[in-house]
Amino acid sequence: MNQKFKKLKFVKVCKEMPCYMDHFDSDFDAIVCGTYSQIYGGRNIGEYSLYKIEGGKIVNRICWYEESQLSLLADQNHERAEQMIEDYNLTESNNENSNRCSE
Repeated sequence: MNQKFKKLKFVKVCKEMPCYMDHFDSDFDAIVCGTYSQIYGGRNIGEYSLYKIEGGKIVNRICWYEESQLSLLADQNHERAEQMIEDYNLTESNNENSNRCSE
């Protein structure tokens, strides 16, 4: 089984979450940070950590969205994704939890 959404891809999160995820943010654009497996090891490639985008900027890193809740956006720009993440990391550099997921 292959990972569906690669790191740095722009995705759209679905509008409606299942009841067990009703506390999760929904209906937003994001950049894929990686799968659970890529970040923590193991074999779970179906759940993703995302950089949430609002107003053209990353505002948070949130986890663990299921593959079925994501769709690939048409506009893919690898360099733009890298720049947005770099800008976010610079903004969050004084926050010791900036590399942790907000669930």
